[in-house]
Amino acid sequence: MQVTFITSPELLAQKFHLVAPLLQPVVKQAARGEFSVEDIKQMTAEGRVISAVAEKDGQAVMAMAFEFVHYPQILAVNIMALGGHGLDAIADEFWQAFRDWCKSAGATVIEASCSDAMARMLGRYGFETVYRVVRAGLE
Repeated sequence: MQVTFITSPELLAQKFHLVAPLLQPVVKQAARGEFSVEDIKQMTAEGRVISAVAEKDGQAVMAMAFEFVHYPQILAVNIMALGGHGLDAIADEFWQAFRDWCKSAGATVIEASCSDAMARMLGRYGFETVYRVVRAGLE
């Protein structure tokens, strides 16, 4: 498996077309209007978000977008979106590469706001519920 972390304009031009179709269903089904795939691309271009794509046998099989969150005492990596095909089959291999990359960047934790189903999947990789996010509209 080849994992590319999109951290330059050149990589954005070369690889984001692989990321977009894998994240579109996630944005449509799981995000609650917080962002679009185009927003993820723009934030990646600005360096506010890092997008990543995993390719296996020449096919893009998983993509994600994440951001650094600077808390006073820790540096976290927040997974904004994660999508792909056959995630269970490739998650183990990708997960180790992602953890290593986060550690090398100075992060001490990885976090995600996600659905209960995604939380169950991520639970297999050491995630546990820390907070519960609640929201009230102001319309």
